[in-house]
Amino acid sequence: MIKSKKVTIHRDDQDSLILQKFGENLRKIREKAELSQEQVAYEAGFSRSYYTEVETGKRNISLLNILKICSFLKIEINDIIKLKDFSTK
Repeated sequence: MIKSKKVTIHRDDQDSLILQKFGENLRKIREKAELSQEQVAYEAGFSRSYYTEVETGKRNISLLNILKICSFLKIEINDIIKLKDFSTK
């Protein structure tokens, strides 16, 4: 049996802040809708642990997964990506 080795990706401070802000936006929208992490994760087709990592800024979520969440929450992608305070490199 081959054991896989976990790869750790180191992000710079700016990237980490962007992921954290995205997660905060997502959490606020979810809480406003009075939904649990489990509910959103299930409806979007994710595990709760994956979804939790997105909300806490530990996971860099793909565009397709963002769209799944937006579809379930019935929101526009612009509602969730409010990162105007951050600039790109």
